[in-house]
Amino acid sequence: MTYYLLKPCRTATAFISTLKKSGRVDLARAAERLRVRGWVVSDVKVMLIVEGEPELTIYESGKILVKTDDEHVARAAIDRVYDAIGLSAPLAAA
Repeated sequence: MTYYLLKPCRTATAFISTLKKSGRVDLARAAERLRVRGWVVSDVKVMLIVEGEPELTIYESGKILVKTDDEHVARAAIDRVYDAIGLSAPLAAA
């Protein structure tokens, strides 16, 4: 899955990924797929919070907020999550 990786500002301690092709993530299904792979996930209905280093927040739009100031750590975490929730392949029709 291709995405844009943005740092909100130079002093931010987070990165945000945005999918290049818009779509929707079924948060309940994504939470289950992440849990099966060992992640601790809190489903707060409008987003998922994935515990760990780094902590991630996943939104229905497919956007992911990664709490780290290291771009390589952010990209690796985003790639693992997109793969786990099935977004490494083209999105299904929204």
